[in-house]
Amino acid sequence: MKWYWYALIGLTIPVSTLISASFCIYEKVFRGNSELREQILEDARDDTSLTVQMRVKTYDDMQALPHERLEMLSRDAITLRADWYPNGESKKTAILLHGWRSAPWWDYGGVFEDLYIAGYSILAVSQRALFESDGRYVTYGVRESEDLMDWIDLICKRFGSDRRIALMGVSMGAATVLLTTGKPLPETVKCAVSDCSYTKASELFKEGAHGWLPISRLCVDLVSRMKTHSSYFPANCLKAVAKSKTPTFFVHGDADEVVPYRMLNELYSACSAPKEKWTVPGAKHGEAYAADPEGYRMRILPFLECYCSDGK
Repeated sequence: MKWYWYALIGLTIPVSTLISASFCIYEKVFRGNSELREQILEDARDDTSLTVQMRVKTYDDMQALPHERLEMLSRDAITLRADWYPNGESKKTAILLHGWRSAPWWDYGGVFEDLYIAGYSILAVSQRALFESDGRYVTYGVRESEDLMDWIDLICKRFGSDRRIALMGVSMGAATVLLTTGKPLPETVKCAVSDCSYTKASELFKEGAHGWLPISRLCVDLVSRMKTHSSYFPANCLKAVAKSKTPTFFVHGDADEVVPYRMLNELYSACSAPKEKWTVPGAKHGEAYAADPEGYRMRILPFLECYCSDGK
């Protein structure tokens, strides 16, 4: 056999291994879990920890309150769902965005009740491919920020363009919020709260324990383009907040093992809008409220009122 056949065989094996690994990584990291919604709730009910039981209570409270299921078709033809909780005559409105493989009641356990008591109507969004929405894959904020723009538009058309909207997100939901603030927004959006967002999706994957080499990150991006017709590289929150004019409160726990805590200060420094930040001592990923509920109320609720109160 000629030498070049040996060379070709030698190249084929690592290339095919890289391609196979890229598809496996993509499925592991980008695949949603909407088909597991019932199992997630059952598992949570069986968990006796105080934090999880607080989240289950939020789910039960949300189910008990009057609400309306809203649906819309995304720009890439995926059916998205959210629950609308009207709250009196006030125009104060909070749009809640949960994180990867999560749900509104999980990421906003306790927060939902505080917002409702404070007089906010609430749109609890199920992100694409997660919880109640259709779709198979997430895009780490790229498509999700488009979805959020459309939810804002829907709220204004259905419930009035005089709404005073706060965008609130946790983890990937926070990145979705920040990416959205980098776009032209209607006057109805008054402020944003980002809880443990990453700076860039590409940087998160670089930091993560996925064993991603530069070539594998590029290959996974190619898979993303095949599956969702979108790259994850535009999920750059640093670039978005540098263009933002939306007052933003950045929150991060210093014990976060998923999204590095240092990203809080990087985002805060890059943000060109009015801004505040809060480091939550001892808080793990997405657990700022659970770690210090009173501190959360004392900081976040006044910030929201500053921009969203009906007297403004």
